[in-house]
Amino acid sequence: MAAALACAGLPRVARAGEQRVLILGGSSMRGALGKRLETELSALGYTTKRHARSASGLARSDFYDWFAAAEKAASGFSPTATILQFGGNDGQSMFMGEDASPKWIRWDEEGWAAEYGRRVDALSEQLSPGGSARVIWMGMPNMRSNKLDGRMATINAIVRETAEARSDARYVSTRGVLSERFAQSIKRDGAEVQIRAKDGIHFSQEGATLLAKALTDTLVDAIG
Repeated sequence: MAAALACAGLPRVARAGEQRVLILGGSSMRGALGKRLETELSALGYTTKRHARSASGLARSDFYDWFAAAEKAASGFSPTATILQFGGNDGQSMFMGEDASPKWIRWDEEGWAAEYGRRVDALSEQLSPGGSARVIWMGMPNMRSNKLDGRMATINAIVRETAEARSDARYVSTRGVLSERFAQSIKRDGAEVQIRAKDGIHFSQEGATLLAKALTDTLVDAIG
């Protein structure tokens, strides 16, 4: 009991020491947001590793196989927790395999949501076999395009439902963290700060920094 209480009183940095956090995702994780998350977690004492691929996701394994990539990234690192963010490139037809029937499932076809959820769950299980690690799925933020934003909301709902059905997984929303709706800029300490890139999809350097800092406590809690 005394040892447990002593451990609970340790600074967060000290308690993070044995945690190995793997960060995976598409272009946002390859760019400013992933870099800032890595910086924030490393500063707290976590051992981190990041692997990301622009224009990739879970829908198009013919372009980039994330199951193979995740296995390779985790090999030798043995993450105790993995933070993932996918979706930005997934609002499209889903490739099922060269010999599959059907070979593709269109975005608006029956079965798309179920298959996407199956892939989220399968990747979670791969990274946390038998619930042996923590898996944190970060949702996609608001988008400037109404069409794209609607698709991201659908994907977020699938990821949230799938993650919450697992005892080892958690969903972390990025919507409403910096602004209630999509905003190119926000007021910060009396000054206008650009938080999103010109494409209306990604975060600017400043926005990525603010979002990473805002989510750090939530992510640390999710890591456990």
